[in-house]
Amino acid sequence: MQYELIDSKEKLSEAEKHVKSSKYLGIDTESDSLYSYYEKLCLVQIACDSRIYLIDTLALEIDAFKEAFENPQIRKIFHSADSDIPLLKTKINCSFSNIFDVMMAAKYLGIERCGLNNLIERFFAVKLNKKYQKANWGERPLRKEMLDYACLDVYYLKKLKDILIPELKKMGLLEEFIAHCEQFSFLPPKKIEFNPDAWLNLPQAKTMTWPYRSCLKELWTARENAAREKDVPPFKIMTNETMLLLAREPQNALKNLKVFKGISEYVLNKHGRWITEAIKRGLDSPPEEKKLHSKRNRPDFEKTQRRFEILREWRKKKAHERRLFPELILTNEILWKIAGKENPTPQELSLIIRNDHKSKLYAKELSEKLKNGDPG
Repeated sequence: MQYELIDSKEKLSEAEKHVKSSKYLGIDTESDSLYSYYEKLCLVQIACDSRIYLIDTLALEIDAFKEAFENPQIRKIFHSADSDIPLLKTKINCSFSNIFDVMMAAKYLGIERCGLNNLIERFFAVKLNKKYQKANWGERPLRKEMLDYACLDVYYLKKLKDILIPELKKMGLLEEFIAHCEQFSFLPPKKIEFNPDAWLNLPQAKTMTWPYRSCLKELWTARENAAREKDVPPFKIMTNETMLLLAREPQNALKNLKVFKGISEYVLNKHGRWITEAIKRGLDSPPEEKKLHSKRNRPDFEKTQRRFEILREWRKKKAHERRLFPELILTNEILWKIAGKENPTPQELSLIIRNDHKSKLYAKELSEKLKNGDPG
């Protein structure tokens, strides 16, 4: 399979001409998220007509492709556009139009195993080598085997699109699917931001009591600082599982860290000091006070929660009725926003849904549903 590595401005200029004149672009990205704290876009793969370009985005800017990405006459084909577009926007300030996401198309058709490898195997009986799925794309020079792998990620995209479009038409879902894909254009650039409260998403974190919760919070924050300093992903410093074990038995951890799973001699030597200090801070922290909810706010939250349950039950029935996955009806994020409104009008719901096709399908029905089933 022929491809060209674009690692110079001269090659980039030549590739730009072909990209701009193509009727479609198959697009994929590779990053170093498994090897770096500050994730970087390392490679962009673009298939157009009979050419495949692999663009080294650590060496080059990709502003030259802005015109093509924004051109509504050029179809942009992705697998998982909601992952690729935010990453691309870290390197290029542009919008995307005429988007076709083969993973989303497969979901609309009820295909459960919709990973790119699964779809290629399903429709072309080709089994791709997954060896470089977790490779370090930030290393240079890139090995030929890695480039061969990256090339295949875009080679099949147009072929898959050509298979899936007739099926979507047959099911009467093409218009809804296209409207869904266009929403990906509004996704913001991907940002690496530390969320100090993200530790609460760890298993059983919310049910832990003081001082164990405090120890977990301190370990989470200290691990983040260590990862940022070394520019590696936090899990490479210490796993979530190890943090939870330490937080549940902080006194034992202070006596002997080495008995805990995940605390190797290397971890002990490199990180033992701040781990111990974090646990001590957790133990020394004052007991948490229960958050007081005013009589006014508490019932409002409970009403919102009950409305969300009503909406989720409605979505479940609607998904069964339409033979679609529930997330293709409306996402949880949208359901929560709707649940926060009391007796919303169809017009208000349309502003929340932000998808003309889905608004036509559901806004009026949901307005009636909440009016009739309002838990207040």
